[in-house]
Amino acid sequence: MILDFGYDTRHAQAAVAVAQRRGLPVPDPIPTTMAMVDVVMRAAHMKPPERPTVDDLPQTTAELAALIEERARAHRVAASYREVAQDFIEPLARRLNAQVAAQVASWIAMLCPEFDRLVKQLRSLSKKLPDQLDAHLINWGDPEVSAPWARAEGIAMQLDGIVGDRQTLARASGLQGEGGPNAELYAVAALPKPTTTDVVQHRLRTHISPELQRWKELRHDPVRRWLHLVRSEHLTIQLATPNEVRDRAAVRELWLEAIAVRGVAPVPGAKAIRAIEQVLQAA
Repeated sequence: MILDFGYDTRHAQAAVAVAQRRGLPVPDPIPTTMAMVDVVMRAAHMKPPERPTVDDLPQTTAELAALIEERARAHRVAASYREVAQDFIEPLARRLNAQVAAQVASWIAMLCPEFDRLVKQLRSLSKKLPDQLDAHLINWGDPEVSAPWARAEGIAMQLDGIVGDRQTLARASGLQGEGGPNAELYAVAALPKPTTTDVVQHRLRTHISPELQRWKELRHDPVRRWLHLVRSEHLTIQLATPNEVRDRAAVRELWLEAIAVRGVAPVPGAKAIRAIEQVLQAA
C-alpha cells in the first residue's frame, strides 16, 4: 500500500520488497511500521455506507427514522476515522523512511558478492568470445561462440537485475542520481584516480573517455555493454554504495580540474606540473 497526502513512502516500501525478494535481513521494526501504515491507510480511506437503493427502503416511517440515524452514525464514524488517521500519516511516514534509509548501505553491500561473482564469470566468458562483438561479424553457427554468448546473455540479465535493485535501494536513501549524469556508470564502475603522469599524458582523453563513450553508446545492448566493461583496462568494476557513487563522480571532477591547470601545451612546463601536483595533493 502506498502513502500519499504528501508523505511518500513508495521508495521505502519498494526497497523493502527488494530486500525481502533477495532474502536480505529486514529488521523487525520495519515490518511492524509497515503494518501500522496499513492500519492508518485503511482508516484514512474508510468509506461511509453506500447509498440505499429502492430495495433498501423500509416499510414504515419508524424503520426509516432508525435507518437514517444508523447511517448518520456510520457517516460520522467514517469521517472521524479519516480525519484522525491523517494525524498519524506524517510521523509514520517519517519513521518508515528513516528505518529503511538506515538499512540501504548494508543491503547494497550484501548485493556485492553476487555482483562480483557474476562479473568474474562474465570476464572469463569474454575471453572465449571474439574481440569484435559486432553482431554482423560474429559467426553464430560456431558453438564455441554461440554457447558462451548465450551464457553471457544470462549473466548480463542477472547483472542488470542487481543494478536495478541497487537503484531501488538507493532511491530509498535519498541518494539516487547523486553522481550526476554519469550516476548509472558510477554505480557499477570507478575511474582510476589521476596521477601527474596520467594528466600530462592525456590518459583521460586518450584512453578512459573513449571507453566511457562506448559504454554510453551500448545502453540498448546490455550484453555487449557488460562485456565492454569487464574488458576495460581502465575502469574498476564494482557495485557502489550510495556514498561511493558521489565519491566516484568526484574523481572525474578531479581529473578535469587537474587537466584545466595542465594547459594545452604538448609538453607542460615545470610550473604547470607543479600546479597539477598541487591539485592532486589537495584532493
